[in-house]
Amino acid sequence: MVFSSAIFLFAFFPAAFALYHAVPGIRGKNIVLLLLGLVFYAFGRLVYVPLLLTSILVNWAAGRLLGRLEGKGRRRAVGAGAVVFDLGLMGVFKYLDFFIANLNALPGVHIPAPGIPLPLGISFFTFTAISYVVEVWRKPANMAKSFLEAALYISFFPVIVSGPIVPWRTAAPQLRERTCSPERTARGIRRFIAGMGKKLLIADIVGRMVDGIYAGTAMDARLAWMAAVGYAVQIYFDFAGYSDMAIGIGQTFGFTLPENFDRPYTALGMTDFWKRWHISLTGWFRNYLYMPLVMSRPLQRLYKKWSAKYGRARANRLSILIPMGAVWLCTGLWHGAAWHFVLWGVWHGLFCALEGVGVIPASRLAKTGAGRWALRLYTALVVLTGTVLFRAETLGRAWSVVRAMFTGWRFTAAGTLQMQLSCTPLAVFCLGVGAVLSLLPAPKKGGRLESAVGRLDPAGCVLSLGLLVLCVLAMAASGFQPFIYLQF
Repeated sequence: MVFSSAIFLFAFFPAAFALYHAVPGIRGKNIVLLLLGLVFYAFGRLVYVPLLLTSILVNWAAGRLLGRLEGKGRRRAVGAGAVVFDLGLMGVFKYLDFFIANLNALPGVHIPAPGIPLPLGISFFTFTAISYVVEVWRKPANMAKSFLEAALYISFFPVIVSGPIVPWRTAAPQLRERTCSPERTARGIRRFIAGMGKKLLIADIVGRMVDGIYAGTAMDARLAWMAAVGYAVQIYFDFAGYSDMAIGIGQTFGFTLPENFDRPYTALGMTDFWKRWHISLTGWFRNYLYMPLVMSRPLQRLYKKWSAKYGRARANRLSILIPMGAVWLCTGLWHGAAWHFVLWGVWHGLFCALEGVGVIPASRLAKTGAGRWALRLYTALVVLTGTVLFRAETLGRAWSVVRAMFTGWRFTAAGTLQMQLSCTPLAVFCLGVGAVLSLLPAPKKGGRLESAVGRLDPAGCVLSLGLLVLCVLAMAASGFQPFIYLQF
C-alpha cells in the first residue's frame, strides 16, 4: 500500500483518522497508531512483519538495559551490540546477494545466492531504531517510558517505509503529548494533497518519459540530457512528494515531522545541496557517523600529528577527509546494493570533499553574482551526472549515457524516432513545469506569498480540492506507480 493508491486514499486513511480521533487519551491513541503501523506494513509484505517486530523488541530491550545499567564498559557492550544487530539485519537482507555476486566474480568461486526479497523500508526503520539506541546510549534519561513508545516510534506508518528519518529526541516529546486542532488537520490534508500532486502529476508522467529513453536502444546528446534532467525532476518530485504526504499525514495526527527538502536545485555547491536534499538522512549520518568519527581517539591523534606538521588550518581540512569518505561510501551503499550506487556516493563525496578542503572555493564564490552563477552551473552538472549513475541499472549503461551527454552530437533517425516516442508533449510540459517549480526561490518570511500559502482561505481550499480531483483522475488513468525510495 502506498500513499498515492486508492486503497490508502479512500479506505485506510479515512478509517485510521476516524479511529484515532474516536479513541480517548494519549495512550489509547498511541496504541491505535501502533496497530495501524503494523497493518500498513503488512500490506507491503506480510511475511516481514515478524522481522519488524523483532527489530522493535531487540532495540526496546537494548534501550531498557542502557537506561538502567551502570558502568561504561557494560553500556558500551549493550549499545554496540544493538547497533551491530541492526546493521547486521540490514546487511543480510540488503547486501548478502550483492556480496556473494562479487565473490562469484572471482575465479573458481561459485556460491549460490539466496535471493532474499528486500523487506519494505528496512533502511529507514533500521536507521530509526539506531537513532533510539544511540540517544539512550549517550544519555540514559532518553530511555522510552514504555514499550509502546519505542514500538510506535519505529513503526509509525507515515515514515516507516521512506522517511523522513525522525530523530528520537524529536519524536519522544510528541509521543507523550501532542494536540491536533481542526486548522492543523486542514493544513496537513492540504500538504498531503500537494505532495500527491507532485508525485502523480509531475514525477510519474516525467518518469514514463525517462523509462522510455532508458529502455530504448538509441542514445544521443538530446536523449541523454532529457534523461538526466527528466530523472532529476522525477526523483525530486517523487521523493519530495512522498515527504510532503508523510508530513501532512503526521499533522493530521498531531505530529510535527522534520522537513526533508529545501529547494535543493537552487543550491550553491554540493555541500549546500546536501544541506537541502534528503535532510533527515544527511542529519543522521552527521550525528551518528561523521561526528563520532571526528571525535574518535584515532582521528584526534592523527589531527594532533598533522597539526604539528602542517599547522591547525591545514590539519582541520585534512582530518575531515577520512570521516567524509566513510560517510559518502555508506551513503552510496545505503541507497542500494550495486556498484553504480557506490560510485554515485563517491561522486558526490568527491565534490563535497573538494569544497571542504578549499580546492573548490564555494563559500568565496557565493559572495559575488558571477560566482553564484558559476556555482549553480557547476552544481547542476555534478547533480545531473550523478542522476545518471543513480538511475542506470549498471555502470556500463551509466557510462553510455554520460558519454552521450557530452559527445553524442551526431543525431540519427533512430534517435529522432526515440525522441518522438518517449518525449510526448505532456511529458515535456510536465518536465518544464517541474523544472521551473524546483528552481523557484522560497517565499520571503512574512511576505504575501508565504501568507497566501499558509492561509486556509476558501480559494486555497478550492484549489486543493481541484488538485485532489486531478490526482484521482491521474491515479485512475495510470494505475500503480511505486515511489522510487520504496526500493531502499
